[in-house]
Amino acid sequence: MVRIFVILVAAILSLLTTLSLTINVVWLSILVYIGFFVAYIIAQGLIYFLLAFLLGLFINKKKETIHYNKFYHLCYYLYVKYTLSLFGVKVKKTGLEKIPNDTNFVIVSNHLSNFDPMIMDQCLYKYNLTFVAKKSLFKIPCFGKFIHKIGYLCLDRSNLRSEAKTIMKVTKMLEDNECSVAVYPEGTRNFTNETLLPFKYGCFHLAIKSKRPIVVTTIKGTENIKNHLLTKIHKVDFDVLGVITYEQYKDLNTHEIGDIIYKMMEDNLLSK
Repeated sequence: MVRIFVILVAAILSLLTTLSLTINVVWLSILVYIGFFVAYIIAQGLIYFLLAFLLGLFINKKKETIHYNKFYHLCYYLYVKYTLSLFGVKVKKTGLEKIPNDTNFVIVSNHLSNFDPMIMDQCLYKYNLTFVAKKSLFKIPCFGKFIHKIGYLCLDRSNLRSEAKTIMKVTKMLEDNECSVAVYPEGTRNFTNETLLPFKYGCFHLAIKSKRPIVVTTIKGTENIKNHLLTKIHKVDFDVLGVITYEQYKDLNTHEIGDIIYKMMEDNLLSK
């Protein structure tokens, strides 16, 4: 969109110069077209926000969501696609051909930013992906309602009973082939200089109990997006490193599974 705008302005400037118009008219034309472009971006954003708000009115967060909702996922996908485009996020995807198409799966990744799940969802939308997310995300206006309706599952680590209930729900969704599930083994965003935070190994019980393959991925480049939202292009790498099948990990405990995945992620991130 920005590239088209730049080409359009360049063509107009060339035409005005050819016609030997004054420099004041040239600058006036530039300002007019910049104004139209900014107005278009704002109008489009307002339309998306209004639609999201109206759809959100029909969502009751107090009502438990136990199934993946494809319609609301599509609405969320389109909204996020616009947002990432507006913020200049360009994603380079590798290894997508490794993802199994004949079964759902548990997908794991490192965690750097709140943009991580948005980008993963954009890359893997066709796989009906849902996330195990921390409680605070469900409190964000509008956004919290959408992820609740899609089927994102709230993980409250301060409440062991609630945590166990969430794990049971996720396991059932996987066993019923309803969707694939994404988790972040680090448990939170990594704001340190370390390549990875220590893993919380309990998340691997989801794969063990559902007997689903584990898709291992990494993401890099999202940590700086919030610092330059509208002023630069952000290049993000999303890599699918490989798949660990149930047959490969069925005799391992959660720590052993986690250590294998940690090494895969660490090696890939250090090679960037």
